[in-house]
Amino acid sequence: MAIWQVDFAIVPRRALAKNPRGLLANVLDTDWWSAERLPPGFSQQLAAVAPAGSSEIPERQTWGEPDGNRVDVWFERGQATRMTAHVDVRRLDAKFGAMLLQFARVADAVFVRADGLVVEPLVGAFGAALRNSPAWKYVVDPATFLATHTEPDDDDE
Repeated sequence: MAIWQVDFAIVPRRALAKNPRGLLANVLDTDWWSAERLPPGFSQQLAAVAPAGSSEIPERQTWGEPDGNRVDVWFERGQATRMTAHVDVRRLDAKFGAMLLQFARVADAVFVRADGLVVEPLVGAFGAALRNSPAWKYVVDPATFLATHTEPDDDDE
């Protein structure tokens, strides 16, 4: 993840309802889709969100750019198990956002930000999740963000 990206797990509603404590674990690395099915034609739907990308890992399919807007789907034995979205807040892309929200609605899923915030696939909720993220704060004022997120100098001892 780049400092200017907001990371979300795309989580099926039923899986979240069955395991809300899963939010306490590493949300982005949880296999939320292992007992659920992605919608038919999901690859084509994701190709409408972002162009197919390349992955160095055979278990992962990627749409989009590594340091920009991107969707990743991980597979085990041919079954999708995990899905994440990375939103570049340096240059918001209305088409990417709209198509990502549409995909989540079709998949009956919600977004769960890396810090555990559950976000409905609605424009207002999604926009608020982006604006309240550390990535947004970095993009708006990098100097202040870095000053408040760096370790104090140990040289003063």
